[in-house]
Amino acid sequence: MAESVKPVAGMPVKWGVAIDLKRCVGCQSCTMACKAEHGTLPGIFWTRVLEQEEGIYPFAYKVFMPTRCNHCSEPPCVSVCPTGASYQRDTDNLVLVDQDKCIGCHSCVVACPYTLCS
Repeated sequence: MAESVKPVAGMPVKWGVAIDLKRCVGCQSCTMACKAEHGTLPGIFWTRVLEQEEGIYPFAYKVFMPTRCNHCSEPPCVSVCPTGASYQRDTDNLVLVDQDKCIGCHSCVVACPYTLCS
C-alpha cells in the first residue's frame, strides 16, 4: 500500500504518471474512465489517446500516446478560464475543474501546452 504524500515545508508536491506505451492498444478506456470519473460535459475530454502510423508497408504499425493533464506548476489553463472553473488546489497543486462553473468554452484546452486541438 502506498504511503500518503506529505509536502515538505516550502516545497510544492510534484505529481507524475508513468504509462507503459508498449502496452497501450488505443482502446480509449482511459479516456472514458476519466470522463466517467469527472462527469465532463458532452464533447469535453480531459484525456485523449493520440495515434500515429509508423514504419512503411508491409511493416507499418500504429503508436498510441495517451495525453492527460500534467498539473503544471503555473498552469495556463487556470489564467484563461473566464468563469474561474479551472483552478489549482493549494494543498497539492493539482489542476482541477469545477463542473458547476464550467461553461464548456474550451479556453483551457486551447491554452494547454500538452493538448493538441482537433
